[in-house]
Amino acid sequence: MQRAGTDDLEDVVGVLARAYVANPLICWALPDDATRENATRAWLRPSLARYLASGIVHAAYVGDRIVACAAWRPTVGLALVDGSSPPLVDGPSPLEALAALVGRARADEVVTAMSGTSTLAPRAPARYLNYLGVDPAHQRRGLGRALVRAGLEAADDEGVDTWLCTSDPTNEPFYARSGFTVTGRLPLGGGPVLAAMHRPRQAGSGSANQTTVSP
Repeated sequence: MQRAGTDDLEDVVGVLARAYVANPLICWALPDDATRENATRAWLRPSLARYLASGIVHAAYVGDRIVACAAWRPTVGLALVDGSSPPLVDGPSPLEALAALVGRARADEVVTAMSGTSTLAPRAPARYLNYLGVDPAHQRRGLGRALVRAGLEAADDEGVDTWLCTSDPTNEPFYARSGFTVTGRLPLGGGPVLAAMHRPRQAGSGSANQTTVSP
């Protein structure tokens, strides 16, 4: 596993867009099957640019090509629920990108529903796993598990908890095998139910956290 950088943006966006094409949250927000992969790229690009500039993004490679990635929010900073951006990154906010795809009213509805995950955040300081995806051509080879392990080891070294929200029930056993447990659920209006999953830190302590949603 390697840390991805800002030059890897398009590779990371492409991997996640392909991985999420059938994801319940993505399908709810972007219901057009024919355009979903490209629309997902457009929606996720601003958020991932911010993660690559200010967050923690691990990538798995086959040769020199990124085929899987995981984006973690540090325990401080990168607050994206309101669409704001760190000063290192120019361009549209995630909310503005979504509004260009589905209209402002629908984008506000989606983002407002997703921001409700703040009520599910653990009280202890925690790193948040916002994105995890493996290119479909490289799935079922242990890459996702290896990426999660790398993030957990880094969090344990920092001495902080980890958590995530997933809209896909089939993901819950996968995360459970890495020590996560379901701590709450949040129905999205007319959409999927998000499950919040938390893994206590193995050592040490940290500082406060904020949330977005991992598909």
